[in-house]
Amino acid sequence: MAEGMTYLAVAYIGMLFAIAIWTWTVFARSKDLEQRLHAIEQIHAESEE
Repeated sequence: MAEGMTYLAVAYIGMLFAIAIWTWTVFARSKDLEQRLHAIEQIHAESEE
C-alpha cells in the first residue's frame, strides 16, 4: 500500500511540475508575441506618417 502511495505522490508532483513548465512557456510565448505586435504597430504607425 505504501508503495502505491509513493508512486501516486511522485506522479502528482511530476504532474504539477509539468503544468508549471507549460504555464511558464505559455506566458513566455505570450509576452514574445505581444512584443512582436507592438513592434509591428510602431512600424505601421511610422509608415503612415
